[in-house]
Amino acid sequence: MRVISEGASAPEHDFVTLSFVQSSLPLERPKRLYPIYVREGRSRTKYKVGYINAKGDIVVPPVYQEGMPFYNGHAAVQLADRWGTIDTNGQLIIQPTFSGPLTFKEGLSEFSGSGYKRGVIDTLGNIIIFPRPGYISHFSDGLACFRDRDVSKSDALYGFVDRTGNQVIPPFFEDARGFSEGLAAVKMNGKWGYIAPNGSIAIPFEFVCERGMAGPFREGLARVARNGRWGHINKDGSFVVEPRFDMAYEFSEGLAAVELNKRRGYINRLGEFLMKPEFHSADTFSCGLGKVDTGSGKAHNSIAEACETGFVNHNGEFEIPPRFFSAGRFRGGVCLVETEKKIGYINRRGEFIWMGGLVELGSLDPHHILPPEEEPWRRDDEV
Repeated sequence: MRVISEGASAPEHDFVTLSFVQSSLPLERPKRLYPIYVREGRSRTKYKVGYINAKGDIVVPPVYQEGMPFYNGHAAVQLADRWGTIDTNGQLIIQPTFSGPLTFKEGLSEFSGSGYKRGVIDTLGNIIIFPRPGYISHFSDGLACFRDRDVSKSDALYGFVDRTGNQVIPPFFEDARGFSEGLAAVKMNGKWGYIAPNGSIAIPFEFVCERGMAGPFREGLARVARNGRWGHINKDGSFVVEPRFDMAYEFSEGLAAVELNKRRGYINRLGEFLMKPEFHSADTFSCGLGKVDTGSGKAHNSIAEACETGFVNHNGEFEIPPRFFSAGRFRGGVCLVETEKKIGYINRRGEFIWMGGLVELGSLDPHHILPPEEEPWRRDDEV
């Protein structure tokens, strides 16, 4: 293993090519662990992070300054203000030497170098792409989106590199996102379209997404806007769900959240409402449950009054009634939630498997914008 320090020098050339040997041994799905936040004293801002299993047993003691959820078998942890990774046995794989958390997709993760440069490492800490100015996204379908210079530069453009760092699609897009289900959303002349991995245009540039960007394909559909209204297209570029919403989100488990008049509900693949837009917020389904907020969106007098988050099933029925201040999403049958005074994990029955004193976190679901986890690690039907 070659552990890379953030300050390590790099050759003058932008990329380095390594050889890969693929093992023919079957992959075994590792056990899934979940970060816990153990408060130190009475302060809500001081805590240590450890990890539990789906039964609530502590597997990794709370010794880390910060820790991220596992994603594709790896979790980023922080010690002395530097980040590394652990495996599902709690063993440090990459020593804490990086300035930001590492998130692996297809065995590779972006990392920050000196001077706002970005590079790519593998799961053992070996440099695959040396740090260079700009930005590199997660890898998907063997390709990563990159920006050729700092975003502050008005002429910054986007392209795509392969796993060895070779530019396979030169940077000439105004904006771009990673590949998903074989297509990538890209923007030219103010309009979004989709390209194939060889750079050819798969769906013409005809979508103006003023409130956001064209979405990734999920379950064969992607969200886009036309004339200020959002709907979903298929891979032929035809609208399957007509653009009639103020906003639309990705499909998961056959359902997608949509917004009308500042309220959200869920539609099926035909665009039919299965749950009318009556929620303040509605998030992506996982493990058969969707997180919804039943509040009005107005200010509350106390945290207790703001505990309006619960979980609905595919029939629109509350399987877990609204009683949480905030929540992540279910992964492997458990979900991180906050109440007025506690933080903990619940199972699909709404029962706590672990609970601790409330701490101040950022997002309870920091991986929500990433693609679904890769097989064989993904297993969202666990209970």
